[in-house]
Amino acid sequence: MTTPTPSTALVVVDVQRDFLARPGLTPSAEHLVARVAELVAAFRARGLPVLHVQTRTRADGADRMPHWREFGLTACVEGTPGAEAPGGVGPHDGELLVTKQHYRGFGDPVVAPWLRARGVDRVVVCGLYTHACVRETVLDAYEAGFEVWVATDAVATPEPLHGMLTQQWLEARAARFEPIAAVVAALDGDDAPSFLLHRDPCDSARVLTEVPLTGRGDVRRAAQAAAAGQVEWAARPASERAERLDAWAAVLEDRAEELSDQIVREVAKPRAAADDEVRRAIGHARTSAALVRGDIAATREVAPGVAVRHHPVGVIGIVMPWNNPLALPVGKIAPAIGFGNAVVCKPAPEGTATAWALRRSLADAGIPVDLLQVVPGAVDTAEALIGDPRVEAIAVTGSVATGRAVAARCGMHGKPLQAELGGNNAVIVLADADLEEIVGPLVQGAYSYSGQRCTAIRRFVVDASVAERFEALVTAEIERLLIGDPSDRATAVGPLISLAARDRVARVVDDAVRDGARLVCGGRVPEGFTHGAWYAPTLLADVDPDARVAQEETFGPVTVLLTVDGLDEAIAVANGVEQGLVAAVCTGDAGTRRRVLDALRAGILQVGAGALPVHPDAPFGGWKASGFGPPEHGVWDAAFATRPQAVYGGDGP
Repeated sequence: MTTPTPSTALVVVDVQRDFLARPGLTPSAEHLVARVAELVAAFRARGLPVLHVQTRTRADGADRMPHWREFGLTACVEGTPGAEAPGGVGPHDGELLVTKQHYRGFGDPVVAPWLRARGVDRVVVCGLYTHACVRETVLDAYEAGFEVWVATDAVATPEPLHGMLTQQWLEARAARFEPIAAVVAALDGDDAPSFLLHRDPCDSARVLTEVPLTGRGDVRRAAQAAAAGQVEWAARPASERAERLDAWAAVLEDRAEELSDQIVREVAKPRAAADDEVRRAIGHARTSAALVRGDIAATREVAPGVAVRHHPVGVIGIVMPWNNPLALPVGKIAPAIGFGNAVVCKPAPEGTATAWALRRSLADAGIPVDLLQVVPGAVDTAEALIGDPRVEAIAVTGSVATGRAVAARCGMHGKPLQAELGGNNAVIVLADADLEEIVGPLVQGAYSYSGQRCTAIRRFVVDASVAERFEALVTAEIERLLIGDPSDRATAVGPLISLAARDRVARVVDDAVRDGARLVCGGRVPEGFTHGAWYAPTLLADVDPDARVAQEETFGPVTVLLTVDGLDEAIAVANGVEQGLVAAVCTGDAGTRRRVLDALRAGILQVGAGALPVHPDAPFGGWKASGFGPPEHGVWDAAFATRPQAVYGGDGP
């Protein structure tokens, strides 16, 4: 590859620890740092200029912005760790670092001349925050005469709606927004890529799939086809739709081994967990069939002369993660289609092949093929799906940051949203718990599938009187976990989904240790596993409950041990995060269990330490930041997939 002419420079704005710690950052700090690091590495590898713009304030606060002083805000004080960039994204020799106290990235008069002296005519902006310093830096660069690009997936904001409006405003006036893949292609004089490469998590040198990037026009055509098919489908009797769902469950059951193989191969889920996922998918299809046959789908009289009917929503868009590429889509598609809707599915790139297999199974069950459209791609595809006027409601499973971004877009378009947004799940272990009995299941609940489950245990909240013994037992149990080939039914821990995910988890652990956590075990690539995205199951102790590693969902094989004194503190610590998906308690006292269950603020509670049995008839949804809209599954699916309609007068049902 020839070295390109250095006409493009990268401008990294305010990627500093204090700003990254802002609550509600969307996307998350870990995601942003990983993507900025990827972008910085691409520019350095090509010998292109990199400019770092960072905020610095004096210790006495005299140069803080007036609104900071008014509200007592302090950040990025010179000489403090909070003013520094995380490893990998800070300035290197030969790169320019300029500081500011306010918003303008080009406020220092040396910036524009430094860029022009290096032949720069285009700048790519990334960093924090989209609605503030990124915005002003873009306008500065535009006013200075540079062509301006913004790396869409390398900027973040704690105000996602404000950030979305900022992007729309800037795109219409001053800047071009492109994903990192398109930015890097442009550096080499290439066209923007038309596909993404999904690499084997077990061997990152091997490409599993070339995932096409669906454009806005493709999304529009998919939505049109879904809308056309939905009209005829909704007119069919509910009994016929239920029969087709039963037929679909039978097809899934006939192909159970094939589908499990697909999940193992595509997302490196251990075989036993993949088998369980297929079973759950079949259960969702059958439960939805029974639901459609029931009273909820029928017109019924609630009082003399007053009836209630349920109409389908129309076309529902679903944005899916990669970690449950079969069960999660089936859990949304089955009730949607059963109640007379059509679905446009945007799978995660890593789960695209399973999505196509799912569509084939639906067609083979006699369900019209237009009712499930698959639009593979990345963030831009999801945004096009959410914004399409034919798509009338959105369901998403993902991170809290993803949910907030989707909620902002749905709010703009006035669309209902059902969102399950992951969890930072805690188990309370009290002094009277039978540690020998519970530790094995707890470790499985924390580390199976490398912790890449929204229901995984992230926090052990343990009474101080048994914490030392608990730590020893957990450590011994972790060491017994089998790390290896996901296709082996004995394997508990496989690789992470990608090298980027592994590196993100490693940074979280390194930062936690730097901030005072004690590394009990793990924290490294396991011996003999250097060829893929492997990371050893990791336990951190001596962690402050307010530390980032305890407050944010790591989504990897990392668990923190939080020691507490008594029940009241245990409840406070368990509830003391923004998420609220799953919480559990281990105690032998029935009265204590009732008190804890009454106090825990989560959508799913568990008594004891066994595997969490996600039942297709029970509501699945989070409280607090872990969910928006109605929960999934059972009768609760009707609250999202239908619109109730009151009818007064007439002839009744």
